Amino acid sequence: MKRPKVRELGEALRSLTSAPFTTKYPFAPAEVQKEFRGKPIFIEENCIVCGACAEVCPSDAIKVEEYKKDDKMYRVLIRDYGKCIFCGECLAHCTTQDGIEFTNEFEMASLSKEDFFERIEDKLVLCEICGKPITTEKHLDWLEKKLGEKAFANQTIIIQRAIELGLIDEEPADKEARERFLREDFYRRLCPACRASMFLKEDWG
Repeated sequence: MKRPKVRELGEALRSLTSAPFTTKYPFAPAEVQKEFRGKPIFIEENCIVCGACAEVCPSDAIKVEEYKKDDKMYRVLIRDYGKCIFCGECLAHCTTQDGIEFTNEFEMASLSKEDFFERIEDKLVLCEICGKPITTEKHLDWLEKKLGEKAFANQTIIIQRAIELGLIDEEPADKEARERFLREDFYRRLCPACRASMFLKEDWG
């Protein structure tokens, strides 16, 4: 049997008297760098619920659903953290660039299934001719601020702002889509297809 070398004995003594190189996690919170990309969350005051994040999500972790409540339509974004791969595509392609934030949180183990889902929703603005969704109210508000004075060129944005200010009453969408357009339809909230058809009818008859 060979005797241990002096160097090996020195290493053994140093390891016994020195602090461990590993962290105290999970008995103490883990220290992560500021740039660490952990759990993504929706920022309610900045998210316009446009659904752009769902379009680019490679793992299909974000779903877009629409539902009706009290004769009003709502759009909801649902993020499934069980599918999320923290790739950052949702933030990179966020319309406002402020609607999503990546936190340092990475511990998401839970016994409740609801903890693996995040929801955010907003009321939809419907076309007053065909009844199809145009976009969310928050999206129109963001477009108005983004466009500035140019927003006055869009009748849908103008009408939506007038409704929010209480200057005019909100008119419900027609129960049945109609093909005949009237001159006053110019001052109604219309989807791109109906507005294009209205202009063609007005200009060409």
